[in-house]
Amino acid sequence: MSGAVFQRGDGVGLEFTRHVVRGVRLSSTRVGGLDAAAEVAVSDADDDRSVLDALVRLRADLGEPCEPTRLATFPPASLLHRIEVTGRNGAELNSIRADLVRNHAIASTVLLDDGPRRWIVAVRWDETFVRRLEELTERAGFAETTVEPSPIALARVLHLSVTRARRDSAADESFESLCANGQILVAGAVDSVGRPTPSLVIGTKEFSATWFDGIDEAVDLMVEMRRIVAELDGTDAAENDSVEDAHRLWLGDEAYPTFPAHDLRSAARQGVALGAAVGAAGLAGRLRPVDMLVSSASGNSDRPWVIERLSDLPPRSAVATIGPIRRLASRMLPRRSR
Repeated sequence: MSGAVFQRGDGVGLEFTRHVVRGVRLSSTRVGGLDAAAEVAVSDADDDRSVLDALVRLRADLGEPCEPTRLATFPPASLLHRIEVTGRNGAELNSIRADLVRNHAIASTVLLDDGPRRWIVAVRWDETFVRRLEELTERAGFAETTVEPSPIALARVLHLSVTRARRDSAADESFESLCANGQILVAGAVDSVGRPTPSLVIGTKEFSATWFDGIDEAVDLMVEMRRIVAELDGTDAAENDSVEDAHRLWLGDEAYPTFPAHDLRSAARQGVALGAAVGAAGLAGRLRPVDMLVSSASGNSDRPWVIERLSDLPPRSAVATIGPIRRLASRMLPRRSR
């Protein structure tokens, strides 16, 4: 593995859900880029052995790749939104991250660049689950593993005209996302009752990209996102077709081919994994990792005594000594024999 040579276009993308894990392998030497696709069921997402077993079998089905790996996931109750930080320096960005931890308990952020503009994407999800998943993926043999939210991975392979994408990955794991010019605006986990899985539905009806500016509370973000999604569904339902019919997935500058829905290579199954693979393969420009800050129980990370436990024992009393004069005298005086 240490001697392997990779080129731009070589990468592995995974999509993890509590019921199934999907993966694709991209190769710069393959026509169309796609080298392999696979899907493995997860028997118990809360059991490390079950998750590790599924990841090991998935890696075997992908041909035991050694290329860089990017894993996408978006557990239930997850939510993300962007905050503009154009022109902010490093210290100001760190201050914004600290405020997100302190005021909103958001410890995960991603920097996104779009020409001269820059945003921080604030991600509300279970950091413990994400770190555990990253560790298990590395133990399964995947190389250089990094984790990112599924909506960000999916937006990477959507056409610039797409403004809305709904992903139903598995039972009880679905999310809605709103985009503008290829950049994610807001995304949140939603109910999947009555929805076929896996499926991917997109729309291109335009709306105001600044609508969510200044909205920070999770409840307000979900309410506004649901309202806009309902309006987009009501204006022109014909635009929200399956992605296989719309041909709107892109691997860099090349359109992803159409496959039947039951095919493991179909966009409806592998859309998120493809987005993660495009990022790992370096086909989507500069790729930034998810920054996770360790938040304290009380949210006050600027007070070290809240993070580090101090001793409850009383101060140790000073040991009594004979003093330097008596010590010198005891050395000079002869000792009595017994």
